[in-house]
Order: sequence, then structure tokens, then C-alpha cells
Amino acid sequence: MSKNPYFKHQQSEKNLIEDITIESIKIHGHDMVYIPRTLVGEDTIFGEDAISKFIDGNVIEMYIESVDGFQGEGDFISKFGLQIRDSIDLVVSKKRFEQALMYQSPTVSRPREGDLIYFPLSKGLFEIKFVEHENPFYQLGSLYTYKLSCELFVYGNEALDTGYDQVDIVEDAVNTYAVDLLLSTRISSSTNYVAGETVYQVQGSSGDGITLSNATSTAKVIDWTTTGATGALRITDIVGTFVTTVGNTVRGASSNTEYKIGSIETTIVVVPSGSTGGAVGDNENLEFEVDMNNVFDLSDIDPFSGGSFFTGGS
Repeated sequence: MSKNPYFKHQQSEKNLIEDITIESIKIHGHDMVYIPRTLVGEDTIFGEDAISKFIDGNVIEMYIESVDGFQGEGDFISKFGLQIRDSIDLVVSKKRFEQALMYQSPTVSRPREGDLIYFPLSKGLFEIKFVEHENPFYQLGSLYTYKLSCELFVYGNEALDTGYDQVDIVEDAVNTYAVDLLLSTRISSSTNYVAGETVYQVQGSSGDGITLSNATSTAKVIDWTTTGATGALRITDIVGTFVTTVGNTVRGASSNTEYKIGSIETTIVVVPSGSTGGAVGDNENLEFEVDMNNVFDLSDIDPFSGGSFFTGGS
């Protein structure tokens, strides 16, 4: 038996359901910031983004479906330290989504996996993992909402310039900017600075008589490159001002390497916190000890035979 012909899905009824849905989300929902992902570089081998940036933000109301709190694995201690695996389900109106992104992000026709959502109440930044577009399932023959399954965003050094201070501070909190000191003449017996060590300047003085306690400026070493008698020292976490007038030098607190400063160049290189010898991971402390004191033997040998491989026959 076919469907009753006297009951039809009228467009006016569909519009009513959609308007009620929008009104319900406006009453019981929260203002979120939807942040589209912009692909800068693509990994063609794995078919995924290699570099991303987030440069726009759009305020739109969403309903929190998981009203009892965050879902997911929650907070726990693992071998990698404290892990926070919160997840949340959000519902957004299809019509309101199109209206909110129509002018600022016209290429975004629907919520996309990989885009971000900022939740002001918890000050959390969530990444969309899956978008369900058929829930509820065809009420009166139409679809009115998207259901977004989101997880707490794991920051991977992406650029955040959304125009919303609460969001952009995520990048500012983990990034510092670098400066290049162009060095001219070496005046110490040691030749190389060590990544992660503190360097300093005592303005107007040089040689073995200067000490870190008398420093007029300090910084942390990111990178050191040398060409013959000259080199470039990339530094960050600068305290004070390094002076380039004749006779001023920069000295390594650990390596005792000292060069005269020729000039200073600012750079737009963004350095994640922890890449300057900071206490973010044991790997950086180990690398510093290897470079400074050669304490660890990291040569590639068989750990079971100590390099004495058995090559004889049976």
C-alpha cells in the first residue's frame, strides 16, 4: 500500500520546523567561534595537510548535545605526561551556518572535518573529527542541522590569526620569535656555541674576565652556523639589548665560545617553546648534554651484540 496521498510534506511546515530548531538553539545554545582551516602545504604521500593556518573566525550559536559534561577519555597520566582527551558533541543549524559564513568564508559551504571551534565557557579549542548531516533523520523530508563530533585540539605549531584574542593567545603562549646575531671575529679558543645554552653580553667588556652574573643582556641559543672565521647565531628569549658597536661580544655561558658581534637581523622564524633548551621534554636536555659533554653514546649499533654481529654459518 502506498503512502496516504492526503498527508503531504508542505514547504511551510518544513520552514516552521527549521525556524523552531534555530530558535531552540538560540535559547539553549552558546555562542561559539567557528574557525576554518586553510591548507598551506599538502603532504601528497599521505594525502593530508602538511602545514595549516587558521586566519578567520565566525561567531555562531551551537547547542551542546553532551549536556552532562565532556566525553572522551578525560584527563589521565600516560608515559608522555598529562593527557587531556576531552570530546564534545555540538549541533548547529544548517541555515544559520550558511548565513554566518556566507560573506567571510564563502568557500565553506558546510562544517568540515579539521576545522576548529572555540568554546568560550571552558576556553577550549576543539577540532571537528566528524560531521553527521542526517541527524535527526529527514523530519518532514528535510534536514535542518549538523551534528559535530569534536575533540580537544592538539596544537601542532599552526598559525592562528583569527582576530579573536582568546583564540590567538594559544599560539602566542607557545611561540617566541628569533633574532640572528651576525658574528665577525672569534676571540676565544672554543669555536662552537651549543643549542640550548645561555649566551650573554657584558657591554664594553670581553674576554675571560666577564661573567654571566655581570651580563647586561642574555638569550638562549636556537642554532649556530659558521663559515670560516664568521658565523650566525640565532637566539630567542632575549633579556636586555645586545649592542653591536665595536668591541662588543657575545659569550656562551656553557661553551665559553666568544665572538664579536657584527650586526643584528630580526627574523620572522617562529620558535615553539621548548625548542630553546626549555624544560618541555627530556629530549632537549639529553641533546644539550650530548653536545656539551658527550655523556651519551648515541651511535647506531646493535644493542644486543654491541656491534659484534654473528656472520658465521651453522
